[in-house]
Amino acid sequence: MELVEAFDVALEPELRAALLRNELNQVTCPGCGARFRVDKPLLYRDSTRNLAILWMPGSDAEAEDHPDRFEEAFQRLAEVLPDDAGAPDLHLVLDRVELVERVFLLEADLDERVIEYVKYLVYAKNREQVDPKAKRLLFNAQDSTDEKLVFVVQDLASKNLEAVVEYSREAYAALLEMFDRDSQTPNLIELFPGPHISARALFLG
Repeated sequence: MELVEAFDVALEPELRAALLRNELNQVTCPGCGARFRVDKPLLYRDSTRNLAILWMPGSDAEAEDHPDRFEEAFQRLAEVLPDDAGAPDLHLVLDRVELVERVFLLEADLDERVIEYVKYLVYAKNREQVDPKAKRLLFNAQDSTDEKLVFVVQDLASKNLEAVVEYSREAYAALLEMFDRDSQTPNLIELFPGPHISARALFLG
């Protein structure tokens, strides 16, 4: 079975659709007929936006303790990109849900660090209802509007979506101005240095 290691959504949009349907790298056992997904490093490239998202299945601890794995995996997978692709804006995620969320987030032209800072505020102010040990916040692009950003609370054990959190676009814009990426505001960069940017990981660490 040939598995996808990297693709450019501008050239192969059908693979983006398969990813969103959770069908990418799905295989069927010829013996028993069981169907399952093979999770392996995947480079999601969007040449129209000059960005790349590297999905490296693992944990926050692994990303923190072995940052060299991130660089090595990107270098290996980058070999499949065209020679004239250039250096993309690179992101690291650790599971498929994070990958899908990051795709929608970047396609909506939102700043990933500011979005994670919004999540950080929600976790900090609602520790009993949104315990980062048991819940995670996910950006919901479909229900977000020009007036509000929508996040859903997912229970990690059951995978159920339990609640909705709304955050005004006006407040987001104010944060974006305060943490202007061009000025490399130290506080935000220090809070989320990367390569894996996660508000929940800050509380678990």
